[in-house]
Amino acid sequence: MTSDAALRNFSSAIDLLAPSVRFPITIAVVCYGANSALARRFLESLYRCTPPELFHLRAGLNEVEPATAALFSQYQHRFNNVECFIETRNTFKSPLMRRLFHDKPLESEWMVWCDDDTHFTRADWLIRLATRIQQIPAVDMWGAGYRLWSDDAGLLEWIKSARWYRGLPWVHGLNEHGRSGVTFDFATGGFWALRASVIQHLNWPDPRLVQAQEDFILGEAIRQNGFRLASFTYGVAISDAPRRNACATEITELQ
Repeated sequence: MTSDAALRNFSSAIDLLAPSVRFPITIAVVCYGANSALARRFLESLYRCTPPELFHLRAGLNEVEPATAALFSQYQHRFNNVECFIETRNTFKSPLMRRLFHDKPLESEWMVWCDDDTHFTRADWLIRLATRIQQIPAVDMWGAGYRLWSDDAGLLEWIKSARWYRGLPWVHGLNEHGRSGVTFDFATGGFWALRASVIQHLNWPDPRLVQAQEDFILGEAIRQNGFRLASFTYGVAISDAPRRNACATEITELQ
């Protein structure tokens, strides 16, 4: 069987296994600065592990070096399923994410978000994800689950002023030193899958966000609005490049 025929069979099988996903999905990524090696790893792993007819790629190129822009241009011409959103100056992660989500209406049922240091390690990652979506339709967001603890009163006031805030009581918990604070369960920002209808409902990302903290705040927005989060990590590697932003809160991985 030729590789093209194998891909056609794979696409037909995944449509039969998970009709509610309604392929193609949208995959979005933001690349920044002089990190073309990360961009290359992301693109090579994505197209090696994912039939291109099953997704559209929206790429935010945030003040990237020429080598990164050239990479995305090559994939755009080769596969015809890539759309680039180019910023010649650093507009930061969340504002560019808003462009990717809202400049053009999302036509897919699901959005998969990736950071530029995300890469794929299993050729069946998408069929595994699609099967989970089909089997548990009550779940609106999938990703690697984490819990953040904070006692930042300013953060809580910021959340209470959000348009998506619905007044649900905080979830309180103790940190490792026995100190009381508020906990947030969320999918870490390196990779997640979310219903496009939820993105529209929340008007996500919050327009006030700039660079950091968008992942656990999204987790709280999900909870406040009665949506459901569950774990999915199969075939996806995340956050294995040096951190590019500091974090002053305590985060633990959910088992």
